Amino acid sequence: MAVTLAQIAELAGVSRGTVDRALNNRGRVDAKVAARIKRIAEEQGYQPNRAGKLLSLAKNPIKIGVLVQSVETPFMRAVADEAERTRDRLANEGAQLIVRTMQSINVERQLELIDELIGEGVAGLAVTPAEDERICARIRTLSAHMPVVTFNADMPESGRLCYVGQDSYASGRACGGLMGMLLGGKGKVLMVNGHPSNLSHCRRVDGFRAEVLAEFPGIQLLPIENCYDDRERAHEIVRRVAEQTPDLGGVYFSAGGPPGGCDAIRELGLRGKVRLICHDLSEQNAADVRAGLIDFLIDQDAQLQGARPAEILLDYLLVGKKPEKDKQLIRIDIRSKYNI
Repeated sequence: MAVTLAQIAELAGVSRGTVDRALNNRGRVDAKVAARIKRIAEEQGYQPNRAGKLLSLAKNPIKIGVLVQSVETPFMRAVADEAERTRDRLANEGAQLIVRTMQSINVERQLELIDELIGEGVAGLAVTPAEDERICARIRTLSAHMPVVTFNADMPESGRLCYVGQDSYASGRACGGLMGMLLGGKGKVLMVNGHPSNLSHCRRVDGFRAEVLAEFPGIQLLPIENCYDDRERAHEIVRRVAEQTPDLGGVYFSAGGPPGGCDAIRELGLRGKVRLICHDLSEQNAADVRAGLIDFLIDQDAQLQGARPAEILLDYLLVGKKPEKDKQLIRIDIRSKYNI
């Protein structure tokens, strides 16, 4: 016979209401008491009634906050659009998604939006974190009493419930390997980073550099430039470096900006001479792959990143289901003109 909340309460020496709050991660329950309740529930094989919970949430849905940064870039815009579609879908499953977006990477603005979502009464938060100790400290504080999922960029030291996204370092390594093979292990390569405050961008560059240095010692890596996901700045960087480096062999973009780099390569008549590798399957990047300006790109599934964080949070808040792994990694999807 299935164990009841009342039986768990008796075993834990607390009230039924305390058990309900602890198992559903709502309200204020001492962390040690909550841990004991959850351990007893697991030992007794407690199975929450999802259907009953959905019925009870019809008038008072679980509020979940989703915060997406850098929506001026095509990829993150696609992530935000999928989060909006997920909001409509999860409305039938007892969740009210509150989606907030922001331009670029701005720590102060991100902190403001997190506080806005907390003020809205969210019980869980999904966020693309800026690489800053203030953001890490804020998530760490929140994680003490609510589940937080990071996506697109990870912050494992923050105490978040889990991360949804690609292994950025491995993704960068894949690009380094591809570039080395394209150039036959020789030549000069320009690395164009996105935002130095975006851990995902920087980890890709780290992976790219490590792979090239380890496997292709004949390749010379030029100093890293930051384009801040800006097409015009990326255009200026690639054009300037290409003009100053007649024997430039390749360009690697860790984030936004490839369309600007392609503009420069086209203007200088370097199509097929300067190889370009980047990330994210946007319409413009796909067009530039087909045009022979981009050799390879790595996709990271905008639809999954826009939907999965909220789904994980709802499962956790609704029935206490934790993700099997604290990293929900998206496969490294290599695209070329043959599979774009």
